[in-house]
Amino acid sequence: MALNGWHIGERSIRQKMKFTGDPSVDGMYTWISDELDPGHAQFHAECHFLPVTTIDSEGRPWGSILAPKGGRPGSSFIRYIGGSRLRVTAQIWDGEPILRTGEDDMLIAGIGIHFPTRRRNKIAGFVAGYERDGHTVALNMAVNETIGNCPKYINLRQLSPYPNTHPKVASENLHLGKDDRLPDELINFVLASDTVFLGTTYVAPDKEASQFPSHLGMNQRGGRQGFIRVSRKDGRTLALPDFSGNRILTSLGNIEANALASFTFVDFETGAILYLTGEAKNHVGEDAKRIMPMHNKMPLTTLYVTGYTYVLNALPVRQAAGTHAEPSPYSPPLRFLAEEDGGRIITADPNQTVLLSRIDIHSSSIATFWFKSSVPLQIRPGQAAILSFADLLGQPKYAHMAPSNPKSLNDDRVRTWTVSASNTHEFALTMREIPGGVVTGAVFNLARALKRSRSELLTDASSLEIRLGLIGFSGSFCLPSPVKGSEVKLLWIAGGIGFTPFLSMLRGLKAGDDECHWDIHMVLSTRDPEVLLPLLMKAVDDLCADRVHFVLDLFTTAKVEQEELSGVRIHENRIEKEFLRGADPTARQVYLCGPKPFEQIILEGIADCGIGSDQVTMEGFAY
Repeated sequence: MALNGWHIGERSIRQKMKFTGDPSVDGMYTWISDELDPGHAQFHAECHFLPVTTIDSEGRPWGSILAPKGGRPGSSFIRYIGGSRLRVTAQIWDGEPILRTGEDDMLIAGIGIHFPTRRRNKIAGFVAGYERDGHTVALNMAVNETIGNCPKYINLRQLSPYPNTHPKVASENLHLGKDDRLPDELINFVLASDTVFLGTTYVAPDKEASQFPSHLGMNQRGGRQGFIRVSRKDGRTLALPDFSGNRILTSLGNIEANALASFTFVDFETGAILYLTGEAKNHVGEDAKRIMPMHNKMPLTTLYVTGYTYVLNALPVRQAAGTHAEPSPYSPPLRFLAEEDGGRIITADPNQTVLLSRIDIHSSSIATFWFKSSVPLQIRPGQAAILSFADLLGQPKYAHMAPSNPKSLNDDRVRTWTVSASNTHEFALTMREIPGGVVTGAVFNLARALKRSRSELLTDASSLEIRLGLIGFSGSFCLPSPVKGSEVKLLWIAGGIGFTPFLSMLRGLKAGDDECHWDIHMVLSTRDPEVLLPLLMKAVDDLCADRVHFVLDLFTTAKVEQEELSGVRIHENRIEKEFLRGADPTARQVYLCGPKPFEQIILEGIADCGIGSDQVTMEGFAY
């Protein structure tokens, strides 16, 4: 079935994305072949399983996972039988959607992915013959659409057979009622996933059926763990952000035409599989940003779940022992829903800018940049500022792949930093230069250039007229609101540059006039004590001793060339579990900010004290 252009849904999403009229993308439908290459057929036999889309009696798409018996790929699983046809013989289990949807002549679509190499090939067509014998299905798939498409967001995995499965349907609701929600266990399953198989359907209108016949689609989406978000408000709406891809947009086009989709999730460690189907919708531009404020440029797809099945211990292949998934370098940072803490933004006027006013250089890689606002600011101590550098640096041009700089493909030039100091018309961002970073590289290069030739501009940079777009302020990593006359006992734990929100909190305590007592034990781990310690102690200076008792434990492997400081205990080693137990986290509110590896070490340490991650206030630190 050679394609004759873009169908009605594809035309719609392409117009919304402003892809029409561009010769480089208008003819991309010709990339989709109508005949399966024998080499690609052999590739499918090498894959560990085949996700496929079929539809139920109500026209809803469901994703199924067709896997070889015993988890061993090869010609006994998928075999090329000529004429652009594949013979698929798969082991299935109770709860597999194809048990309900499988039949002769049904439409089908699949995607073969070789996870160890990121190779993939999409196929679609119809089933010329379908047989079922107990927990085995065999089908002849006639392929009339195929493309070896974008591998960017596949997370590398080493998989091995796992034949000793014991599948069990743990929960199922094929028709959710108006007030039904997904169980919390399934919401957490989605939030822990880094891969989803996206099934779509296109039902051709009568007037276009001969030119654009009905068909199904199966695709893969990947990202960082939790890149798909779930609304806690209704407990059943999922949000899937789209990333920069090959610009063919067939999956989104199908959703535009027929607002249905399936999401299928696999746990490669346990073999659990979650099958979802529901009503889907694409959101573009401001419509998308209302749902996920920090997701820029690309569309967002929501799925309102109408049916689900959750099966435990089903997949007969698993992550190979001793190996871990290798995240795709192309995946952008997590973006959160507007209803989530990480997505709640105090938005500024769309045209509001801030002026670079001062630069304090602390070391070759750490500096504080000050910005002035012409309108009053409302920033809670601990919150973060969201700035756009698009006007200053320009938007990157489209590229399909960028092996030398993968992160550039989804770089919208928007950055978020924790505010380290603020007043009604000015705020400061203390940041570390990221090697190869587009934005931090640019601002630190500016700082170094001024230091060399125009050092007076470091103290007053206003004349440079460097203005950045202010998107807003976000975050709930803030000082608690105490009861008047009470004592607040806090344990602050910071790793490296993760100490910045605590600078803001200390300054907030200095400015505050509440009638409560603050007992703060801070733990700071850093390789740069000569830089961070003076900044921290400056924020501590002049705290009212009657209101704030502050003690600092500094952990560093670097030599600290300072005289004894009041309230500072220096440890020339790393933070260990024994120390955390001695800090008595059960008696204090615990705040934690630092890079993910540091965060994980601390969480494991305080877990021995009976403190779970849900009892810790954490800054995401994933900007």
